[in-house]
Amino acid sequence: MSTFRSRLFAATTRPIWYVYSGANLPIETQFRRFKSSTSASRSRRASQRRRQRSHPALQQQDDRPKKILFQSLGCPRNFVDTEVMLGITVAEGNMEITQDINQADVVVVNTCGFLESAREESRTAIQDMIDTKKSHSKLLVTGCMVNLKRQQEDILTNFPGVDAILPSGEIDSVMDTIHRLDQNGKDDQSTRTRSKTSHSTKFEEQQHSTTTVEGPSSRGHRKSFLEAGDTPRFLATPPHYAYLKIAEGCRKQCSFCIIPKLKGRLQSKPVDQIVDEFQAILQHGTAKEVILIAQDLGDYGKDWQSRRHSESSQNDRSGSKGHGKSHLTQLLEAMLESVDQSTDSQSPEDDPLWIRLLYLYPDEITPDLLDLMERDPRITRYVDLPIQHSHDDILKAMRRKTTGDQIRETILQLRQRLPDICIRTSLMVGFPGETEEHFQHLLDFVREERLDNVGVFVYSNEEMAYSSRFDGHVSEEVKQDRYDRLMQAQWSVVEQKNKKWTAERKWLRVVVEGLKEGDPYKIVGRHAGQCPDIDGQVFLEGEPRVFAGERYWVEVTGYDGYDLIAKVLGDKEELYE
Repeated sequence: MSTFRSRLFAATTRPIWYVYSGANLPIETQFRRFKSSTSASRSRRASQRRRQRSHPALQQQDDRPKKILFQSLGCPRNFVDTEVMLGITVAEGNMEITQDINQADVVVVNTCGFLESAREESRTAIQDMIDTKKSHSKLLVTGCMVNLKRQQEDILTNFPGVDAILPSGEIDSVMDTIHRLDQNGKDDQSTRTRSKTSHSTKFEEQQHSTTTVEGPSSRGHRKSFLEAGDTPRFLATPPHYAYLKIAEGCRKQCSFCIIPKLKGRLQSKPVDQIVDEFQAILQHGTAKEVILIAQDLGDYGKDWQSRRHSESSQNDRSGSKGHGKSHLTQLLEAMLESVDQSTDSQSPEDDPLWIRLLYLYPDEITPDLLDLMERDPRITRYVDLPIQHSHDDILKAMRRKTTGDQIRETILQLRQRLPDICIRTSLMVGFPGETEEHFQHLLDFVREERLDNVGVFVYSNEEMAYSSRFDGHVSEEVKQDRYDRLMQAQWSVVEQKNKKWTAERKWLRVVVEGLKEGDPYKIVGRHAGQCPDIDGQVFLEGEPRVFAGERYWVEVTGYDGYDLIAKVLGDKEELYE
């Protein structure tokens, strides 16, 4: 489960600022373009000729490129897909990104669809774009909300202003879709019938036109974008961090979740491709933090056994020396080794790279992964460990692989091996059959385990989820009451921790993010135990001489809700002397 967010591209999306003595200067270029292969070095002139030959209709009558606006909804995985489409439309379509709906010739809404609340947010965004865009502008809807036939039909029926639909598994063909729109006004292929989900057809049944990537999933069929390593991507995050998606789809069968139906089976990227993308992020920008994402990082590589290439044919970076280790551990070791071998991507010992792990299920915390995290500080002391519940009855009904005792043991091992680790989790209240006794068990768990960051979700009865067939559905009033009580219990945990850190005047290493939204005089940062967008922040007192993207030692002086207040202990240069 993820925090939902809406982003309108380009320059207003989480603006990046240089911060100096309270003044702010916008960085001229919000998006950083890179490719993960040598194709990124093609000459600009040749590239422009190719674009114009491929998509001549995308030029205005006065020969100016068309302008495109993106809105991204949902989780970081969706956000990466938007970055890919940004890169494709600019690099291959010769289009310009705009944030002004009145200037946009093409509007793209990247939707989220795994909960009804997310789908409703997506529908609202679509209608808003229909109401505000220019009459001749084209509207393209993509994302996991439109991956299933019933959802496509719903959009096309209820939103006649939508000109095309592009399932999330087909985002590498975004320019082809836009080209058809420009020629025909509507994309006839958007109404074609699909069996099951788009990823089960388009991912495997069509030949990819430009890219071949050798790896464990090579079948001679069209590769999904997931494996198209030289497709351009624009990094739309602040320059000091970026997301790196290592897999798509899911092999788990949680009874409350429809993600496997939306995203399809697990498909892991080859190690070589991930390492190349990782190096591209480090070398083509100022990123000091790379956030690994997937539906479950711990499942990485587990789909390879069922593919034509056996595990023994994996590339050298994950070869025999990793025997007995999980694929995730081998991947992390390959990434770290690439940093050690590259002088361009090495960071100073006193300011190491942060590699952050999101969405790692408790049953996937392996001893070899703990060993690596313990010996290499570049793997951030942070883990997002979605457990959903603590009571065995509910965990079994959810089809989770761990018991309550196993979850507690995993947390204990993490804290024993990594005493300074911050643990985030997601919990669910109101699952069918959850009694007050079950809920009290969850309350006790939160109070006893004292996790650092907790997101609480109210059970959403999804028609396609297996749990929709269950008896014992909980009323909305009871769900809300349990949500409020659980959030209050977690707030008590956070407040006690914040008070302790304030009393201790705890020192933290904080990266400066920029200025607080809506407050041009407040500088915001976060420490290693805070993930962008989903966790708390650190507000810096006064007007310290700091720069966005740089890290500083701070001293905690107070707190404001879930956020900390701290003062900078000195300039970076002074602290390092």
